[in-house]
Amino acid sequence: MENQTSPSVRRNIFKTWLLSLLSLILIVQLSCNFLLGRKSNDPVSSTLISLYAQQTVLNETLNAFTAVARQGDTTQVAQTTLEASLATATAQAQLMATLAGGPESSATPELFADPDERLLKSVRILLFEDMSASPYIRIAKEALDTGGYFYQDVGSAKGWFKTLLLSDQEWDLIIAAAEADRDFGGEFFEYIDDRVGRGAAAIVENWDFDLAPTGKAGQLLNRCGVRFQTDWYEPNLRVFFWLQPDHPVFHQPNSIPPALRNARRIWRGDIGDLLEYSTSGSTDENDAVLLAGTNPNQKNSNGVLVSCLDGRLIIQTFRTHEYHHDDMLMLWQNYIYNTLKSYFAQTGKKVPTPAITALPTLEETSTPAGPTPGPDYIFEHGCDGIFSIKLTDAPRFQKDLFEHHANGLFLVLNVLYRNNTDFPIMVWDGDYLLQGELNGRKLEYRFNREATGYLFVDGSGDLVQGVIEPGESRRVGLAFDIDPKGGDWELVFRPGSEFDGVVCEARIPLNR
Repeated sequence: MENQTSPSVRRNIFKTWLLSLLSLILIVQLSCNFLLGRKSNDPVSSTLISLYAQQTVLNETLNAFTAVARQGDTTQVAQTTLEASLATATAQAQLMATLAGGPESSATPELFADPDERLLKSVRILLFEDMSASPYIRIAKEALDTGGYFYQDVGSAKGWFKTLLLSDQEWDLIIAAAEADRDFGGEFFEYIDDRVGRGAAAIVENWDFDLAPTGKAGQLLNRCGVRFQTDWYEPNLRVFFWLQPDHPVFHQPNSIPPALRNARRIWRGDIGDLLEYSTSGSTDENDAVLLAGTNPNQKNSNGVLVSCLDGRLIIQTFRTHEYHHDDMLMLWQNYIYNTLKSYFAQTGKKVPTPAITALPTLEETSTPAGPTPGPDYIFEHGCDGIFSIKLTDAPRFQKDLFEHHANGLFLVLNVLYRNNTDFPIMVWDGDYLLQGELNGRKLEYRFNREATGYLFVDGSGDLVQGVIEPGESRRVGLAFDIDPKGGDWELVFRPGSEFDGVVCEARIPLNR
């Protein structure tokens, strides 16, 4: 006669399994909570994230078991499923107990001295970020703003981005953050690759490299030593792991948690790309390091973040806004810092010695005084013999200068100045000032960055910040967002005032 277990015995067996499973999950939970106090650069951090994911699955299994138990129908529970889940929980508990009882990691990232603030501010950065046409915060722009960098922002305007990539302007760092569901265009990868090949640093965020037609993204990826592996399509868990937790990208200047916190889901379907090492590269300098990937045990594939060319190029293939704002802001700050640090090391770029310490004593040259046959601004003004400066045309007041500031009244000035010394002098973006009066109250403005940036893209001369070589002239367009009731305006030029100390001062009255 076939041996049969009574319903009451089966229920007791099921309860025993259920209680065992519950106990083991509790052990895992307590162990995970214990490990949350460990340092963010601990080598077990990626394992901890993986265990969290498995714990979620176990919790779901437990909920299913509980629902079945309440119905009193134990025959729906497959014994093999129970045994497999129980074995997984047991292995987790054992591993967590080992990790929790082990010594703290003594491995800490090598920290370097902060780079010179003047050097960081001196770089020329070109920013494209297509989330500017969305309701979301522009994290790349925020990272630049909080770091005090000087940059030219084209927002989501691909036409402007292309124009400046193909221009004669030398860019030290190019940032292309293409996250939105828009066609980024394969040609941009070629333009960026050309700039990188000439020595520029770059940070590229793109979630769909395989969409680029006829493999136009392949040259940039190949230069980096990686290639497209597969789409990261609608994963159940949008988590990835640090593959090189001691890398400076995760520690300078911010220490980044090993598990990025998810934000609310924005994108559906194909949310990113996975990269793997390529078998060959286009240059001998390929030193790609997969920094983050979807599998902590596979360090050569399934990558979503890579650094290469000795840190001068960073490629991110996941979407920034899928993760917590604060985490991503710190990570982007680290991207910028580390790519520039590598750029400085590879190019040897330096900022000129502050002019105030390098220049000999020069005789003071006054600006025009007294009656003149025309307004003062049409004459060349002296800046203590160091610079000469003048307006190339009359000041103009303009509304609707460009679409993002349609309601502002801008005072637009086209300025030409020349370095009359034998020394290169750095002019900073903070060296320009507009002063005026309103009902006896002094008004003071710095130029509006967005509007002035628009003037540059529109063809109004050079960038307002840069090294002015001996005898070199520079033509810049400045846009000040002013109170329309103000008057008695003066342009004040104080080269070196932002960092080095004022080298000289020139004042140009703007009224007739």
